[in-house]
Amino acid sequence: MRTTSFFAALIASTALVACGDSGEQPASGAQPAEPESTGAETSAPEPAETPAAEEPVADEPAMDEPAMEEPAAEAPPAGSGGASEGEYLIAGLTGDPAAGRRVFVRCQTCHVIEEGVNRVGPSLYGIFGRTAGTVEGFRYSSANANSGVVWDAENMFEYLENPRAFIPGTIMAFPGIRSAQERADVIAYIKDNGGVAQ
Repeated sequence: MRTTSFFAALIASTALVACGDSGEQPASGAQPAEPESTGAETSAPEPAETPAAEEPVADEPAMDEPAMEEPAAEAPPAGSGGASEGEYLIAGLTGDPAAGRRVFVRCQTCHVIEEGVNRVGPSLYGIFGRTAGTVEGFRYSSANANSGVVWDAENMFEYLENPRAFIPGTIMAFPGIRSAQERADVIAYIKDNGGVAQ
């Protein structure tokens, strides 16, 4: 009996503690009162709002500003055929006179670019714009003298690849220059060194 009353008292005191010091039970559906803060408790700080990262903006011209245009390319120097100064555009290749000087070593056994100086072959001075077979003092084959070719960079480019195929019956023994770039270079060299008469 004593044990039963002990448990009853324990249950009753537990109920009082659950309802607060007043000993009253909360009405049905009512929310229990929140305990007062003692100052020892700290609530977790609310996370601070972080500003959204700004998206990088590409450099674009403003709508009312016209876009900058690339400057127009300057016209190539006269006589260069579209290549840079000191170079020549020949058969779609850029001829380099400095490189052509080394190629011309193969030609100089028979030719020079000095006016009026003939060797085994005629002088190449002023050859561009000149009709084939017309250098004074040089004896040409009839094939060359009667070819009617007026030398320019384009037909010289073809001729130097295979002279005998270009002018059948020529007595020029030179087999030709197979490299297209070397032909363009040697023509540029001849042009820069007297091949175009002043």
